[in-house]
Amino acid sequence: MDEASEVEPIDPDVPSAEGPTDAVEPPHDQAAEPVAARRTGRRALVIALAVGVPLVLTGAVFAVLAAAGTFDEPEPPQLTASQAERIDAEFAEREDLLAELDYQRTEYELDLSDWTQSEEWTEEYLADTAQPTPSVPNPGGTALPGADPTGRAFLDAIGATDVTVFFEAGPDNCGYYGNGGTELGYAGGCFRPEYPNSLYMAWDPQAESVAWSIFVHEAMHWYQDEHYIQATYLADFAGVDFESYSSVWEADASCRAVYSYGMTLEDYVDTTSPCTIAGWYEGYITDYLVSRGANLTEPDPAAYEPVETSRP
Repeated sequence: MDEASEVEPIDPDVPSAEGPTDAVEPPHDQAAEPVAARRTGRRALVIALAVGVPLVLTGAVFAVLAAAGTFDEPEPPQLTASQAERIDAEFAEREDLLAELDYQRTEYELDLSDWTQSEEWTEEYLADTAQPTPSVPNPGGTALPGADPTGRAFLDAIGATDVTVFFEAGPDNCGYYGNGGTELGYAGGCFRPEYPNSLYMAWDPQAESVAWSIFVHEAMHWYQDEHYIQATYLADFAGVDFESYSSVWEADASCRAVYSYGMTLEDYVDTTSPCTIAGWYEGYITDYLVSRGANLTEPDPAAYEPVETSRP
């Protein structure tokens, strides 16, 4: 089609500038109705359809669901033998896990109870200020040999500022036996837990030369209790009786005197508590108790979880 044959579209609502050529009169009723009214009616029809359709569809869906029995109890799934076996296995595995969780929870609660109890006992023990009552005077006198007659300077240097030397030769001094009328001289000391701020000391005059080394050994027992008394409670909870490691506890005190405070090995060779721990180090006694089965660390809940968990 050539350009001369193209017809430009005409808006039917816009009258031609030249006017109609063969105009057809509309029917009378249509001619009397304004154009604007006809357009409004068309929009109303469209709106009515748009609103009415969802309402009709909603009713239809409800009817279908009700007819299909949606609100009835669903029928159990039909499982194959392998599927049923797998489900049973999953339930069994979950039961094992729940049992393990219960066991680990109980273990944690027990260990936490032991830890809390040991802390309470340690606090009570270290707060004790009971003092012994003198009964038998020390044959060696009322002063230690050397430049520190009451051991005050040494005790202060190791932090034992509340500790005093109790010169006592009676039965409460568990380390002193007395000469028994012989020519032998004895020196002995004792640290009693019921009097945590006192050190018992006694010696015969002829044993004065070893009195100081005995005193330092007893001071080391104070140090042990001050820093490791909670470990002994926890060891007891684990079934490690003190008598089973008392010789190691004694050796630890003498070795501490040697390795940390300048005494010599020979100072304790002829005593009931020689230093027999080769290569002694700070913390040896706690490592030893751990090796015997004691748990000396505060329980961590995460360590009792049988499976890894995710926390925020």
